Amino acid sequence: MSSPIVAAFVGCGMFARHQHVPNMAANPKYKLYAACDIAEDAARGLCEDFNMEYHTTDLNRVLQDPAVELVVICTRHDQHAPVSIAAAKAGKHVLCEKPMGLNITECREIAEAVKAAGVKYTVGYNRGMSPLIVKSRELLAPLDKKKLIYHRIQAPFPVDHWTHIPEVGGGRFVGEGCHIFDLLCELVDSPPVSVYASGGIFLPPEQVKIPDSGIITITFADGSVGSTLIASDGCPWFPKEATEIYCDSKAIYIEDFREMKYFGFNPDAKEERLTLHEADKGQKREIDLLAEAIRNDTVPPNGLNNAARAALISFLVCDSIREKRPVEIKEPDYKF
Repeated sequence: MSSPIVAAFVGCGMFARHQHVPNMAANPKYKLYAACDIAEDAARGLCEDFNMEYHTTDLNRVLQDPAVELVVICTRHDQHAPVSIAAAKAGKHVLCEKPMGLNITECREIAEAVKAAGVKYTVGYNRGMSPLIVKSRELLAPLDKKKLIYHRIQAPFPVDHWTHIPEVGGGRFVGEGCHIFDLLCELVDSPPVSVYASGGIFLPPEQVKIPDSGIITITFADGSVGSTLIASDGCPWFPKEATEIYCDSKAIYIEDFREMKYFGFNPDAKEERLTLHEADKGQKREIDLLAEAIRNDTVPPNGLNNAARAALISFLVCDSIREKRPVEIKEPDYKF
């Protein structure tokens, strides 16, 4: 068995504490080593709670530490690009939470730094790696037909959250919607060619100045269509997410990444079900696949092209809402 991958965490807020850190702590392929945050209390708390070697407010200490192999970035969105680039230039592998960057220039600069350094890069679009989505892809693989896909993501989203600040969070579509744009692309074995979005500000406009909700439709080269409803002014008592897939007289329904019903795949059973003991959005599979890529020098999950693809779509969604028209998705713009 190879030695565990030594990981340092940059950004020690709630997401790191409740997702990547405990998931890596439970995976023997990783060693939790260092915690870094501009807020020293956050770094110290994470370090002490998970028995890491040290905490710091100095990013350069982490990047210059020869023991660190992987930098896990869970900062605010405006720091994703500069920290990813700095980590790559320091020869560290990178796991960066979404979004990849706040504009396509940042995404391209990340790709250039990662390629030049020869390190592995993964962005946190984990939903496409959830067990029920993986199962759906297996069911759909033999069907050489166009697909119709619908995904709902709705919940109350805080009005005062920094995601709504364009220069910090990029807005709801760039900062959060990229998850779903990647999910739709993962379900269709064909490149996206256009996006049309209709939406706007549904939260209090005196506080939110950038579109936060809408319905987005992505058309693919093979004629498949994926549509998502993103509602920031959602209902807390209604299920947050659901996915519906229709293809070749067959149907798949997934609720909150926990329960899956599929119809028409078995001639002896009109309906089949698969239920997990808890919702699984793919984070554990994501970090496990990344560890394998690092140790075996193979392609990492959600690497540069997939990361840039969903990021580009999120930027074009904002353009489409502003211009009130469909926008073309060009493959050279995300294949670096």
